Amino acid sequence: MIAHLQASGRPAHGEALERAWNEVSTLDLASLAADLGRPDDGADGLIHIHLLGDPLVVDVGNRAIRHDREGGAALSRYLQVLVLHYLAGVGKSPLTNRPISFRELEGGALYYSAFKARAITPLVKEFGYRPELLRRVALSMDAERLSVGSMGFRFRFFDKLPVSVILWLGDVEVSASANILFDASAGKMLPTEDISVVGGVTSRTLIKMSKE
Repeated sequence: MIAHLQASGRPAHGEALERAWNEVSTLDLASLAADLGRPDDGADGLIHIHLLGDPLVVDVGNRAIRHDREGGAALSRYLQVLVLHYLAGVGKSPLTNRPISFRELEGGALYYSAFKARAITPLVKEFGYRPELLRRVALSMDAERLSVGSMGFRFRFFDKLPVSVILWLGDVEVSASANILFDASAGKMLPTEDISVVGGVTSRTLIKMSKE
């Protein structure tokens, strides 16, 4: 599902990746596995997670992240940085089940216009007048249907980082609109810049899948 994103998005420089690995390498893997809800992980230096439904293996000892399937390819650098930041932050705040917008994150209001252009506007263009496409993609990803907007779904970006996509349908008189919401815990788990990447990756993935 996310293989098409390998060359997309903001590139992660080697220094950022090295810093992220250094941080994760200091973590107690048994505690990390417990925070992730996978108590059997960690003893062999391996952590298993999902990214938008795709299973990944994080090999802490060898500093590698790959798709969890036979011959699974390594993850792109910028997604590796995102995964590692998630692992470092997942134990900092439990899920609140309180949705917030990007504007409510630290510095989110300042960077909202860029986030909207990157993540929200493409969703409106793709699904605002063709909601059946969003429904089909969401059902294929086992997303949770939400009773908000004209149509809404809650996706699991990571296992403990949900992302909600809300769509308000357009017609000849009213323009379509959309929003992407995050759990209130996201701002304690990840920096706002990373959450912007989460929104962009979610948007691109849904659009890519709608064309398949």
